Amino acid sequence: MAYLKLDERTGNWFVRFRYGGIQYKRSCRTKNETGAKRIQGLVDETIGLLQTGRLVVPDDIDPATWIVSGGKAEAIKIKQSNADGRFAPVCDAYFKAQHQKAKGTLQGEVIHIRRWKKFIREHTLLRTISLDDLQRYVDESLTSTFRGRPISGKTIRKELATFRQIWVWAQIRGIVKTNCPLLGPNGRWLVTLPKAVERHKFQTWAQIERRIERNALDEYEISRLWDGVYLDQAQIAELLQHIKSYSVFRVVFPMAAFVAYTGCRRSEVTRAEIEDIDFDAQQIMIRERKRRKDMQGSTRFVPLHPTLETILREWFDAHPGSHHAFPSPFRVHDSRSNSTPHQLASEQVHSQFKNTLRGSKWEVLRGFHVLRHSFGSNLVRTGKVPASVVARWMGHTTTEMQELYQHLFPQDGVEQISMLG
Repeated sequence: MAYLKLDERTGNWFVRFRYGGIQYKRSCRTKNETGAKRIQGLVDETIGLLQTGRLVVPDDIDPATWIVSGGKAEAIKIKQSNADGRFAPVCDAYFKAQHQKAKGTLQGEVIHIRRWKKFIREHTLLRTISLDDLQRYVDESLTSTFRGRPISGKTIRKELATFRQIWVWAQIRGIVKTNCPLLGPNGRWLVTLPKAVERHKFQTWAQIERRIERNALDEYEISRLWDGVYLDQAQIAELLQHIKSYSVFRVVFPMAAFVAYTGCRRSEVTRAEIEDIDFDAQQIMIRERKRRKDMQGSTRFVPLHPTLETILREWFDAHPGSHHAFPSPFRVHDSRSNSTPHQLASEQVHSQFKNTLRGSKWEVLRGFHVLRHSFGSNLVRTGKVPASVVARWMGHTTTEMQELYQHLFPQDGVEQISMLG
């Protein structure tokens, strides 16, 4: 049985009903209750005819839209094609056209599209997806988990952004005629999203251990704390020594040192080439993808640290060949062919890092990224390097990221606050 619900925000009526074991919600496109009740009666009548077998939903249309129309399928039929307006084919066609995007971005969109396909039936017409469907996706996502961890509002925003890109891509190609329901006339999102939670400021190892000891934290809360740990310079040296001693592949140590003394991202270290390290000019060129959205890639420069110079010179003396500074150890060079060790994948970097730390006190570290934000934190901690310089070396793209490095150790302010007397 269908029932009506008033959207207090817009004043429009919506009809809810269940068919084929699935609950649907569609706009009545009216603010008049009498008109909405007529549509409610029409929906009940159509479902009754379907249950008695006097009507059958055609294969090539969205069943919910067809039922709300009273079975008038002719007005909403579409031709079958590879991307005929149905959600799943449109998503597939969109993804195939994104070859120009960075690998990391594409991997994220794969996950987003996979989650959308679980929520929206693949034969659903894209143009029938409403704002209420999107809001329901947000609400359900907030109570879901991914790989055992709650899905954050930030992740949901990224998934909605992917949905909007798919819609705009389809709109440009005439697959859908209307604007994306996610956006209002002023370009602002119409869905209700939870307020963003401020990221934890980076904390020392000792601070995090004290918080864990004081509070009865669950596994997820503890992992979030370790996400924000940063290591001081002595700990960085100790960690690098551990990696040098216990890594299975020799490439892991110079690669970790490269991140520790340049603050580069994991994806950036995989793109590093031998020619990027200029020993004469004492600087390193970082190949980046995030800072310039209008370009396929850009570069930034970081001074070459003396310790890193020593490590890299030793590494290049034993380099297995290839133009990559840190080639993958999983493809052995064959002198009988033209093959050379190829570029490391970001997943390989992460797995080798974690494997090297397993069973030691360092295994609480979430990944290579701890070396990047430790680089920024320690530079700011000295008080001698301007924040703008640190941001330039690290390739920060937002003020939010820059602010994460503006904290000081708690004891740094003790002398100043004591001036109160």
